[in-house]
Order: sequence, then structure tokens, then C-alpha cells
Amino acid sequence: MMTALKSPKQEFIDLMTENCKVNGLDELSSRIIALLYAEPNELSLNDIAKRTGYSLSAICTAMKFIERIGFVKRLKKPKSRKVYFYMEKGMIMFSLDIIRRKYERVILPTKQELPSIIKRYKREKSENSKQELKIIENYYKEVLASEDIMRKLIKMLENAKKNLKK
Repeated sequence: MMTALKSPKQEFIDLMTENCKVNGLDELSSRIIALLYAEPNELSLNDIAKRTGYSLSAICTAMKFIERIGFVKRLKKPKSRKVYFYMEKGMIMFSLDIIRRKYERVILPTKQELPSIIKRYKREKSENSKQELKIIENYYKEVLASEDIMRKLIKMLENAKKNLKK
């Protein structure tokens, strides 16, 4: 039995889909991200539904999630009621966006909030509170270490991006 050969673009989309799934995204969101990454032009919701084989309502739901996490950009064309989606190209830029978002939305707020939580826990005198405090203090140390790593990684990715442009 012979199987149909896939185009290089389809093979790339399949690979990107698997890469996204490894990072915790569901099948549909992964497929949409891969499709938009491989596509040089923006796509409408209908285009995405046709190319993925999923219903328009499933695509709309997935796009809300993908847009909220910042992977895609929403566009409106003049004199059109349709909504289009586009994804920036480049693995380095994609990685840089993810790391910056995590740094700004997770690391920095956590680093700011945890000291006051730790301070309030230190006032507690129960044995259970001491155990819980130790967990939180260890988490805080890991946040500080992660912040340092992320800063260095952001700098490295920015340098790699500059070097690729040369």
C-alpha cells in the first residue's frame, strides 16, 4: 500500500505542530500556529478552518487562546469585515517573545509579591506554617535564579538576532 507523499510545507507544518504540542499546546492550537508560521501571508478564520479541517467555531475558540498568549497578530483589512491572523517568522524572535512574556508576566510580578508573602508567613508560629514558609522561600530563590537565567537568555537571543541580520 502506497501512501501519498507530503509537500515540504506540509512536512514542516507537521513538525512544527509536534514541536508546539511538546510545549503543552493542544493539537488544534499547535496546528494553527504551525500553519500560520509556514504561511507567508495572513489568513482569515475561514482559510484556517479549510486548511486544518476543523469547524469555524473550534478555530474561533482556539484563536482566542492563541491570540491571548501572544503568538499571533490580529489584522483587519480596510473595507473588509473579515478578521485575519498573522504570525511573525523566525524561531529566535518567537523564542524571544515567549521568554520576554514569561519574564515580564511571571518572574517580575512574582519577585515583587513573594517578599511580602514571606514576611507575613514569618509572623506565623505554627509548625505547618514553618513548612509552608520553607516551600515558598525555596520557590523565591528559584524565581531569582530564573530571573538571572532569563535575562542572560534574552541578551543571547537579542545578540543572535543582530548577528543573523549581518
